Amino acid sequence: MTNGFHETFFKNFFKLFTAFMIVTCFLYILSPFIVPFFFGGMLALALSPFLTACMRKYNWTKKKALIITSIVLFCIFAVPVTIFCIRGAKIIAEFFSQQSVSGLTQKTQAYVYNFLDHFATDNHLDTEMVKERFNNFLQNAGSWTLKTFSELVTQIPDLLLALLVMMLSFFFFLLKEDHIRQIFDRYFYFTKSHSDKFVAVLKSSCREVFFSNVLTGILQSSIVSLGALACGIGDFYIIFFFTFIISFIPIIGAAPMAFALAMFAFFVEKRTGAGITMAVIGVVSGLADNVVRPYLVSLGEVEVPAFIGFLAVIGGVIVMGLPGLFVGPLLASLMYGILPIIVEEYFPPKVPPIQLEDEENKMI
Repeated sequence: MTNGFHETFFKNFFKLFTAFMIVTCFLYILSPFIVPFFFGGMLALALSPFLTACMRKYNWTKKKALIITSIVLFCIFAVPVTIFCIRGAKIIAEFFSQQSVSGLTQKTQAYVYNFLDHFATDNHLDTEMVKERFNNFLQNAGSWTLKTFSELVTQIPDLLLALLVMMLSFFFFLLKEDHIRQIFDRYFYFTKSHSDKFVAVLKSSCREVFFSNVLTGILQSSIVSLGALACGIGDFYIIFFFTFIISFIPIIGAAPMAFALAMFAFFVEKRTGAGITMAVIGVVSGLADNVVRPYLVSLGEVEVPAFIGFLAVIGGVIVMGLPGLFVGPLLASLMYGILPIIVEEYFPPKVPPIQLEDEENKMI
């Protein structure tokens, strides 16, 4: 028996070792694209029911429906970005054509120093000390902003590549959906009912997490941009687009945009009412990020308690950064939706004897 075990071990060792090394090296090569690959798959699962509905309603082939869906998604991403760049460049050009940078800087500095003088006098503080503290803060904030902007600019090619990989992954997953399902059924050995339920929960969880983040971003952007429009501050479309982008920043959401507009109203335009209004809007938009997002996640087909959904968002962000905003709620939804299916597969509920007899009598 020992000789048979050694013979079997040596016959299969190099095969298994070779397969392990190939898979390990392959995953290492693909490691830079794991996040966009994951989001592409998540987007494919979220939009799979929509694609199926279009195929049934319009009698499209899968390839045709997939191509049209991909074009629509590309336009949803590309058109707003293009309009934002064109309008932003136009606004900046008009702004700087009316006044010089040095003049604007001196004007803003005069407003701020005037406010600091009144603040120091009212609170019996040393004016020079207050100005020195403010200059130190401004210098540190400027250095941080410049560093952040520089890092963002250097990461633009990586972001574009990640977006391309995500779209290609989305296209691949939906194109090979039937083949992937066959592989799943072959290796997971679920019963047909549990297999269908597993896939349905996975799709619904991805759809809930994806759209909850998008809807929360739209809600925050609408609150901030409509408030700015009512107060007569800035361009509505530019503020909406920029606020929607920064709404995906974990925890704080779009509140900094509203507070920045409040500071602009206070110090540059000298409009106290508008500044207070935008500050209140900043608080409201922050609550929308930390309350509405977990609440929307908890409203899906999988019942995740709102408190657990909130912890999943915070924990995902702490552990993974921005991707955790999607991964955390998705794992919470899978925890409450997938695990019961697996448990039920191996430990099926016992049917009461009376119910079993009734079913047998119906069959007879």
